[in-house]
Amino acid sequence: MNKLIITLLLSWIVFSLGNIVFNPVNQYFNRYFNENVYQNLERLYNNSQYRQKNPISVIADEIVFRYAAAAYIRGADPILINSEHTPLGKYMIGLSFLWFQNDGVAIVFFAVLSLFTLWLLGKQIFKDTTWALVPVALWVTEPLFQNQLRVTPLLDIIQLPWILLALYAFIKKRFLLTAIFLGLVAATKSVVPSMLLVFSFFLFFAFKNKIREFFRFVPWLFISFCILALSYTRTFLNGYSLWDFLGFQKWILTYQQSKLIFPFSFWKLMFLNQWQTWWGDMAVHKAEDWFWTWPIIVLVPFILLIMKRKKFNDGMLVLVLWVFVYEIFLSSGIVVTRFLLPLIPILYILSVQFVREIIHRS
Repeated sequence: MNKLIITLLLSWIVFSLGNIVFNPVNQYFNRYFNENVYQNLERLYNNSQYRQKNPISVIADEIVFRYAAAAYIRGADPILINSEHTPLGKYMIGLSFLWFQNDGVAIVFFAVLSLFTLWLLGKQIFKDTTWALVPVALWVTEPLFQNQLRVTPLLDIIQLPWILLALYAFIKKRFLLTAIFLGLVAATKSVVPSMLLVFSFFLFFAFKNKIREFFRFVPWLFISFCILALSYTRTFLNGYSLWDFLGFQKWILTYQQSKLIFPFSFWKLMFLNQWQTWWGDMAVHKAEDWFWTWPIIVLVPFILLIMKRKKFNDGMLVLVLWVFVYEIFLSSGIVVTRFLLPLIPILYILSVQFVREIIHRS
């Protein structure tokens, strides 16, 4: 019976993923990238809101990331193009251009990696291979996940596996690996999730009355900093100093603070599917990738907190703390649905655990 359930879950996961990846419309493996494409991307970028006060056109994030990735791999300094995001994710897209003449291969790779790491994390929590496949099967059907494959390339799907692996390594008490994955999180898109992860880990040690152990963990974070700094190797080769680099990271954080408006809009998005824009007339819209499960699963951590009180095992405590820390952060300003990638998969793990608790009690 167990083998049958595993087969059915795996079949559903493979079918759901394959239905997107091997759809001819998406053209993930076409070798389309060449010099003409690069020049066209450069023209679009130079005529856009990123270069002009009165732009000819407004380009989407995926166009910016595609151009930045191609420019980085040709030697451009990451502080000159799309500097508001850290560069490693765009270097990975650039390598996909270099090796496969497309960006689809990189996105598919990280999408599959995110599913595997979600299973790995679930297996650590549930101690059961079959149950660990359930959140993966739920996540692969999410419009939020599927849109990361349909609208490419975006950086969130590249960053997600590192976040999941950082949580997994910390639960396993592998602090060296935790530090490496935190560095990859910070370098891929933004340092903010890595900072929130570190704060979640601090809260874990505080709840366990092991603050001294946290300070033994802190020196490992130097490795995380080194990985972030290495992603700016081109910047250092161009003559910028370490102090310049630190000042630039401060500028990125200051830039991100511009989004700290419309607090608690996260909850309107989760419960009402009302997405608040921060430009133009600042209208409220419906999100195309909102899913009916969100109002349910966002309540699960609170229910588990009431049910379990102080009886969480270490793994569950880490995930619950991460959810609360990340939700508090999201509550501080505006959000778009792709900001939820580090949250929704964890909520599915907690929701499956909630179901297991109900089954166990019945």
